[in-house]
Amino acid sequence: MNEEKSKKQHLKMTEGRIPPLILRLALPTTVGMLVTALYSLADAFFVSELGTSASAAVGVTFAIQALIQAIGYTLGLGAGSLISRKLGEKRDGDAGRYARIAFWLSVLSGILIMLAGLFWGGPILRTLGAGESIYPYAMSYARFLFFSTPFMCTAFVLSQLLRAEGKAIYSMVGLLSGSLLNIALDPLLIHTVGLGIAGASLATLISQAVSLLILLSAYIFHKSQIELFQKITLSDFSESGRILLTGLPSAFRQGLTVFATVLLNRAAGAWGDAAVAAISAVTRLFLFAFSVCLGVGQGMMPVVGYNYGFGNLDRVRRAFRFSIGLSTAAMLAISIPFWIYAPDLVALLRDDAEVIRIGTFALRLQCYVFFCHGLITCTIMFLQAIGKRFGSALLASARQGLFFAPLIFLLPSFLGPESILYVQPIADAATFLFAILFAIYAGKTLNSGKQTKSGAAV
Repeated sequence: MNEEKSKKQHLKMTEGRIPPLILRLALPTTVGMLVTALYSLADAFFVSELGTSASAAVGVTFAIQALIQAIGYTLGLGAGSLISRKLGEKRDGDAGRYARIAFWLSVLSGILIMLAGLFWGGPILRTLGAGESIYPYAMSYARFLFFSTPFMCTAFVLSQLLRAEGKAIYSMVGLLSGSLLNIALDPLLIHTVGLGIAGASLATLISQAVSLLILLSAYIFHKSQIELFQKITLSDFSESGRILLTGLPSAFRQGLTVFATVLLNRAAGAWGDAAVAAISAVTRLFLFAFSVCLGVGQGMMPVVGYNYGFGNLDRVRRAFRFSIGLSTAAMLAISIPFWIYAPDLVALLRDDAEVIRIGTFALRLQCYVFFCHGLITCTIMFLQAIGKRFGSALLASARQGLFFAPLIFLLPSFLGPESILYVQPIADAATFLFAILFAIYAGKTLNSGKQTKSGAAV
């Protein structure tokens, strides 16, 4: 991108009206996130026709996908936060260096996960909660899923890097194309070609490769103001620690999701395959709804990062407040149809009476606390955007670590296996109360900073 375009982008991010600016960034981001979540639902929908054990197998392997996302978000949002602030400071060279480090680390991470899965796939699936009836399906699904990890990791990172510089539409197109291709390939490979559950993961492999190519084209054809393919040296990787520390909240949020999923699958496994399938369905439906909240937060981050780097703290405050209000209202609106149509939504993913019974109850419990995620998510991502790593990481770890983990052990011990359905809603409500303290802290942090016309906020 030439200097004139770079100046124009900087002007838009630091002087454009806050609500339209966040909406322009959040809308394509949200659409991309929704369709990405939709392909996960499509996998579950088409696989559900193979039986309850097959549906449960997709739920078990969800932890692998969550781990891949954890790495992608850690590197992508960690580098993205730094990139936004450097672009706000008009230090494009530093922004490009962070992008290159994150890109190559994502490639390496994806390859390592793939090799671990190919060599130790069986023990990994057992650890994730695959019982005897689920294990054969889980192995078939995981094989192609492990091959897709380098593409998935890198695509997640590139999508975040493009959003960080305000290229949310390009990011959306990359994710959207792959997700729609996945949805189209699922029935073809599962049923028409006859690959069964393996066809669903092969569809993921192909679609993630296509997404990666589209996202890379932004850098190949110079649609980005960042040069991704410039020379990088080993000494440049000394900045890796800064990226990882900045991305630590994402690592906690997504990494603890993996941990919580494993605990939940193992607890539900004692209840039966129907419980595992039901919880898997509710998890995927929740993540579909949560995509809206996450999309708003990711739309907010570059606006906050640019303006914090530029020193305009009033715009930072307004962006934070607007994003909390928008995401909370959106989650409240979504909770109503999800509560009303809970049985139908669960039945889409597995038309089994016991699965529907358990899933309906669990989804409606979740609906009561949907609104909590607006404040929680925006506060985590706000603190991450301005470089407050410790506070952001602590809040990000609260939901699945500080509150969920103890509850998943305690409640079933005293109240029986069905009490696991209450664990996540209680953890969400507790995290919401915890997040209020961090939002107050965030406001005080900005009030103590100095307002400048240009240069970094201090």
